[in-house]
Amino acid sequence: MARSFSSIHGRIKDPAVAEEYESAARFDKVRVGDTGVFFPYNLSIKYIPYKYLDRVFIRVNEVNGKLCCGKATFYYYRLVFVRDGKEFIDVISEDEKAMDDALAAIAEKAPQVAIGFAGKEQPA
Repeated sequence: MARSFSSIHGRIKDPAVAEEYESAARFDKVRVGDTGVFFPYNLSIKYIPYKYLDRVFIRVNEVNGKLCCGKATFYYYRLVFVRDGKEFIDVISEDEKAMDDALAAIAEKAPQVAIGFAGKEQPA
């Protein structure tokens, strides 16, 4: 079955993108290639080129569940992509190590991309 790829600007039909996807390092749902990041999105595979990114970080979400026998806390992790100061897309996983490893791989492949959360600066 042929895979369908899309970017921020629409469909991609470049065979080089498909080749890169196949050879990219896999971290749960995320694949980190030489020129960008891939992950499932809707009915295609989203490709985000590094040149489009300003920052990437991990957001940790905590969910407090009420169960029949008590309470439990669950965590999930979002790999968040930022451009022009705005979060424009993210990918979710329950595997913290996979998200940490994906972020490290992005930092290695794209040193021009800022890694980690940048909070608002406090006035002095």
